[in-house]
Amino acid sequence: MSKICLVTAFFNIGRENFKAIPRTDDTYLDNFKFWARIKNSLVIYTDRMTGEKVLNIRKSFGLEKETKIVVLDDIGTIEPDILAKMKEIRSNTWFERFRILPNATSNIPQYSYLMLLKTWFLADAVQNGYVDGTVAWIDFGFNHGGRLYNHPEDFDYLWEYDFSKKIHLFYYEILDEKPVYEMVRRLCDSIMGCLYVLPAEYCQTLWELTKQSMEHLLSVGLYDDDQLLLLMAYRAKPELFEMHKSEWFLPLKEYGGSHLRTKKAGKRPWYKQTIINIRNKGKRRKLAIRNAIITLKDLATKD
Repeated sequence: MSKICLVTAFFNIGRENFKAIPRTDDTYLDNFKFWARIKNSLVIYTDRMTGEKVLNIRKSFGLEKETKIVVLDDIGTIEPDILAKMKEIRSNTWFERFRILPNATSNIPQYSYLMLLKTWFLADAVQNGYVDGTVAWIDFGFNHGGRLYNHPEDFDYLWEYDFSKKIHLFYYEILDEKPVYEMVRRLCDSIMGCLYVLPAEYCQTLWELTKQSMEHLLSVGLYDDDQLLLLMAYRAKPELFEMHKSEWFLPLKEYGGSHLRTKKAGKRPWYKQTIINIRNKGKRRKLAIRNAIITLKDLATKD
């Protein structure tokens, strides 16, 4: 079985103030602590203060020698032109009018910029010799503190699996084939950004593909987070990828972690699903009315 080197990152981008799914630093640290006992070598990109906390968590499991903290003072300097363009687009109200959910987290430039940098962190870790062989990106808040896996002690193992020499992405339900602009508008997701695996020698390629994907979106006044960027990368070079149908967080169990215990996933009760459907229908109606008003105002201005 092949060893797997893990790469993750955490930076405070004001998530505690986001209207959609706010999370504090302590929430992320608690989520990390849930899976942090995994015995694989782990590279963590973060700020100095968080780095000390993260290292202490790994030390508590006797894994400080398997942990590399990479301190970055300002991630905005990595791709400043991209971040500046994202902020410019956000300042133009047309972008949020185009998106079905104006308060979506991925509408926030700092968030989608950080999501883009996931593949940069992978490439940087390889370039600096922090990782080699088989490499996996894993979200710092993976499993959201017990969303799927409910026994933290189960993570006390060395994750190994013989992945083929491809970029392994995991998707749920169907692999979306809609045009990119329509996926941006609807905030469609099919690729999971929480976990993916690839050979070290492909990390630079994946970074270049996702960066190019973001640049393509920016060129037409749009942007989105890593899940769409990964799908666009796959569409650009499908021969480099191997796609796997799964469920959120589940690939860790399906590919080398069969002992991991999970919560039983069940369908929503019919009445709860009905309530959700009614609410969604109401949101779509309000959005249609709002867009119609905006259009009429624009026409009136032109006249």
